[in-house]
Amino acid sequence: MKKGGFTTVELLIAIGVIALVGVGCAVALNSSRARTRDAVRVSNVRQIQAALENYITATNAYPPGEAVPLGATETACLGESGFASSCNGKTYLKIVPATESKGLDGLSSCGAAANAFCYLAIQDASGYRIQFELERDWADAGLRKGINCASPEGLSSGPCR
Repeated sequence: MKKGGFTTVELLIAIGVIALVGVGCAVALNSSRARTRDAVRVSNVRQIQAALENYITATNAYPPGEAVPLGATETACLGESGFASSCNGKTYLKIVPATESKGLDGLSSCGAAANAFCYLAIQDASGYRIQFELERDWADAGLRKGINCASPEGLSSGPCR
C-alpha cells in the first residue's frame, strides 16, 4: 500500500524553487526602488533648475552662494534674496527639495552636509552648478551612477566643472 504525500527530496526541491523565486523578487524590488529614488532626485534637481530660471528672469543674476547644501534648514526656500531659511515677498521655490540619502555612497557632499544637492553660483552670477549623486546609471538622460552635475545648459554626468 502506497502512502500519499511528498517524499523528502520532492519537498526539498519545492522549498528550493520557492526560495529562488523569493530571492529573484527581492532583487527586482530593490532595483525598482533604486530607480524610483533616482527619478525623484532628478525631478527635484529639474524643479530647482526651473525655479532658478524664474529667479534669473526677474533679477538678471543667479542667487549667490558657494557650496550651499540645498534643502537644508538654512536653504529651505528660494526667494528675492536667494536661498534662505524662510521667504518673505516674491518666492520662486517655496520648499527647496533635499536629496533622498538612502542608497547613496556619500560622494556628493557640500561642506558638512553629506549626500546633498550642492549649489555653486558662478563668480559673476551668470551661471550655477548643482552637484548631485545617483544610485544607478540613467542611460536615457546620459547620467551615471555617482556624481552628476546640473547647470543652465542641462544635466551631465561627472563632477561639476
